[in-house]
Formats: sequence, C-alpha cells, structure tokens
Amino acid sequence: MSCLGKVLDNKSYIGIDKPMFLVMNKFLFSRLFGKCWINIFLVFILSISWQFVNAQDESGSQRPDAAVFRSPPGNNTWFGTYGKVRITDKFFWDAQTHFRTAGYAGTPFVGRWAQIYNRHGIQYLVTPNFNMVLGGVLRLNFSPSEINGENFRNLRFEPRIWHEYIFSIPYPRFQVYHRLRFEHRWSIGNSVDAEWIYRDRWRYKFFMNIPINNQKLIPGTWYFTPDVEIIMQSGSPVIDSPLEDLRINPTIGYIASPRVKYTASMMYTTGQTLSDGAFYNTRWIARLNIYFSIDARKFVERLPEVKMLD
Repeated sequence: MSCLGKVLDNKSYIGIDKPMFLVMNKFLFSRLFGKCWINIFLVFILSISWQFVNAQDESGSQRPDAAVFRSPPGNNTWFGTYGKVRITDKFFWDAQTHFRTAGYAGTPFVGRWAQIYNRHGIQYLVTPNFNMVLGGVLRLNFSPSEINGENFRNLRFEPRIWHEYIFSIPYPRFQVYHRLRFEHRWSIGNSVDAEWIYRDRWRYKFFMNIPINNQKLIPGTWYFTPDVEIIMQSGSPVIDSPLEDLRINPTIGYIASPRVKYTASMMYTTGQTLSDGAFYNTRWIARLNIYFSIDARKFVERLPEVKMLD
C-alpha cells in the first residue's frame, strides 16, 4: 500500500470516516501510476527550490529595493498548430509549430515577425492517463534590421532538447491535467560578437477542459480551459532571475470532430529578464490554435479488439 493509501485508510483522519473527496483522489491516482507521480513531483519541487535558493545566494545584496514592471506591456500574436500522428498503439509523433508576430512601428500584435517555432518529439503512451515525450526544438528568432544595424544579427537560431510528462485525471464531465516539461536550450544574443549560452527550463502547467454546451467533451462542444503555467530557469547566466515566465491563459475551444479542435485565448505573461532580475517583462499574447490527430497505422492495426466475454 502506498503512503497516500495509508493516510486515506486511517479512520481517525480529522475525525471523519474516509472523506469522499480523498477516497475519490486515492482511486484516481492508484489508477494512474501508484507512487510514481509522488516521486516525480518531489524531484521537480526539490530541483526548482535548489535553483531558486542558489540564484538568490549568488545575487548578494546588489538587488534594487523594488521590482520594475514593463509598462505598457508588449503585445504579440501566436498562431499554432498541434499535430499528433499515431504510429503504433503506444507511440505517436508530436508535431508542434508556432508562427509568432509582435507589435511594431505603431501596428499592435502583428507589426513584424518575431519567431518561427518548431517542436517535434516522440510520445509514448504509458497508460491512458499518463504519457511522456522526448524530442527537439528549433526556434528562429527575427529582429528588425532598421533597429539592429550592421553589428547585429537579424536572424538567430535557438536549438533545444525537451521532454515532458503529462498526467490526466478524468472526471465524468471534464478533464484535469498536470504537465511537467523540461527544456535544455542553447541561445545567442543579437550582437555579432555574442557567445552561445546554455540554460535549463523547468515548467509546470495546470489546465482543465470543461464543456460548456454539452455534458461531455464530444464533437460540437464548446469548452473552457483554465490554464496556468510557471516557467523557471537555471544555468550559469542565471544570477537573480529564476522566474522566466508566469503564463495565465484562459482559453475557449471548440471540438469540430474527433480529430480536430480549435482554441482562442488572450494570454498574460510576466517574468524576470535574464540580465536583471529586478526588471519584469509583461506581455499580452493573442493565441489561435488548431489541434489535429492522424492515425498512420495500417487499417488492420486500427481494428478494435473483439471482446470474447461480452
């Protein structure tokens, strides 16, 4: 029996005989992966805590007395595609692409190209409620030439290695998700004399899918997604800026078919700049996404199994 199970089976817990919400959570987590989720979560929290304390120690007493937030906030637009191609019963190709623009020269949100973002990986379905992904990223960062001049790069490449772990908890009417994503990235500044730097990103995201006009998440359903993500960073260049980004992204989605859905949102973000942890960037980001899935297995492999005992 897991340590969680022992707590739940204790009849003397705050004088209540097995509270219903605890019994439900015990059942759901035992279906997922037993002790596995506890170990992964503890490792994640300890890693983040160590990086934060280390950054605070290195910053010393040179921090300003008050934080400074960017005003007015920046504005961007992200157009995203999220594809899942099923290769076998357990393996998927995860293909994600973003086309990102930024406000520029008096034109908000779409004044210039900011980034093109390609994220790909192989996903393994461990259980129906737990999957993991490993892959690579290549991000193209654009900068306007009229601002940079001759001594700056107009295009920079940013490669990354990423892996993530998604835990889903199904309820009769909605879905709850916890996502842990880790990224190992190499980046370079605009200056032609800039050198490559290496950092790690530690990301935790909580989100839900809640149907609006139906009792379940089926085709023809509009749904609401409360979505919050915190992104921490570490590495030798990170001195007093461990909080890279906090993203608050309430989303409206529509399920067009079993294989296609659309989402739209206005996301607010804030986070410390790498060079000075007292300065916080702020942004409003309009997001439009399409999600699609393709089954690339042979037709015979897609046939459902016959249940002989029904």
